Amino acid sequence: MNRTRQQYTNKTPAYPVFAFLLCFIFCISWNSYADRKHHIVIITSSDSSFQQQTAKNIRKRLEASGDMAIIISNDDIASTSQNGKTLYIAIGESAIRSLHEFDSNALVLRINSRKIPGSKYTSAQSDLITAQPVCRHIQLIKSIDPDWSTVGVLSSVGSLDIAAALTKCAIKHNLNLQVYAITDKSDLLVTLETAVENNKVLLAITDPLIYNSHTVKNILLTAYRHRKPVIGYSDSFVLAGAVAAIYSPPGSVGDKAAKIISGFFDNKWQFDKNTYISGDFSISTNNQVATSLDIILPGKEAIRKSIKSMEKRP
Repeated sequence: MNRTRQQYTNKTPAYPVFAFLLCFIFCISWNSYADRKHHIVIITSSDSSFQQQTAKNIRKRLEASGDMAIIISNDDIASTSQNGKTLYIAIGESAIRSLHEFDSNALVLRINSRKIPGSKYTSAQSDLITAQPVCRHIQLIKSIDPDWSTVGVLSSVGSLDIAAALTKCAIKHNLNLQVYAITDKSDLLVTLETAVENNKVLLAITDPLIYNSHTVKNILLTAYRHRKPVIGYSDSFVLAGAVAAIYSPPGSVGDKAAKIISGFFDNKWQFDKNTYISGDFSISTNNQVATSLDIILPGKEAIRKSIKSMEKRP
């Protein structure tokens, strides 16, 4: 009995030592893991498929690299804390403006189809522009039908720079591009009628004054009534009735954003550029609308190859 008790007594000190070592190793591992975490908040402006997929892709990429992020809507910004150590990713104009009103000095990567007029930049504030380079829209038109020789574009004052760049590219590709100025919302339908009557195709650009949830349907119906195709700038635009579009896919935008964010933290919480551009592109087509307009659409891969070929030309 005594011998058994003595053996048991001699063994007991090993357990606290073992527990201490486990705790020590765990604490070191946990602290190392926690050091990799940053407070990241992704804000979306709407429930659009593009914004939601982009937000989820960014979060997925961040989690794969050891960071965590939460996704909220712009209505929930006030629930976050202004602690100076939160990096925001604001997707869409509403989220960008809401965040600016909440904290104009916030650390932020703004993701939008265009620069917000009046945007200010610091080393901790930058933009990721999702709109495709303007020339690719002209190249898309040329790839679909070289006989679309005249192109109409509606433009407000806020998108004159886009219209100017399109005009320059159209000249290079021997297209006659006509820009129709919209100075007031009341001018839209009258000017639209003129644009679709006098051109082979209507090219939509990222101008929220002209193309928004209240106007897109009427614009597409007006063009369809004149049996003129519309070239859009998003997959949702094509689903609504545009014949085709070239755009940045959510996966590509998410990958690019995650790389930018990783570089931001590696660079001592500073962006190395004021503006980043998403590179890859996807093509979407609406064969049903095309067939109803007697348009024969090339395959998406054929269109992609054609665009790539044009980009290689001097």
